[in-house]
Amino acid sequence: PNRWTVPAAADTLGYQVVDLARECGLILDEWQAWILQQALRVDDPGQWSGFEVGLVVPRQNGKNAIVEALELAGLVLWPAMFGRPWVASHSAHKFATASEHFLRMRQLIEASDDVRRRVKTIHTANGKESITMADGSRLKFVARTRGASRGATDDLIVFDEAFDLPAATVGAMLPSLSARKNPQVWYTSSAPHHDSVMLHRLRDRAVKPDSGRLCYFEWCNPSS
Repeated sequence: PNRWTVPAAADTLGYQVVDLARECGLILDEWQAWILQQALRVDDPGQWSGFEVGLVVPRQNGKNAIVEALELAGLVLWPAMFGRPWVASHSAHKFATASEHFLRMRQLIEASDDVRRRVKTIHTANGKESITMADGSRLKFVARTRGASRGATDDLIVFDEAFDLPAATVGAMLPSLSARKNPQVWYTSSAPHHDSVMLHRLRDRAVKPDSGRLCYFEWCNPSS
């Protein structure tokens, strides 16, 4: 990437994520695997070093596969590693995009006998898509509204198409992470527009000497 920053950490869980994705038929490119290895670094107590992850990649270049591998690991690997069920919300600017992502997640799960046996239910009702595992872990696909996920308790929130992400939506959804011990929020997008407030805020923080617990990866024109 032209720009990137990652907090220091002792280890990474990214390798396990890449291996699980491969078992389900998702073969990640080297750069995709690298993103997961960097973004899923953990410190000594087993906490994510990065609370926020920004990923800006041109369209049709494979960023969704990274999120698919991430969410698959959340359903299959994280509950045993962290000792409790894992819950996530995935949203996009257009709900049809989130629905397409749901279908890809379903295909990955069904490609592995071991993973498929762990599933309790897959809800396919339009607008209420979700995947629930036997241990209680759950991946929800939500509409991007100010009330989305309000009252829920999430370990992960993925804001896809973050070029069109209102600050009010972030403000409404992020409190759902506060009750979890090891939460993470991902912002994935193609290039920001001039009015992409949240992405520009992330980018401004990423170029500062101390970007805190922000992981940020951006592919862009060298002059931008």
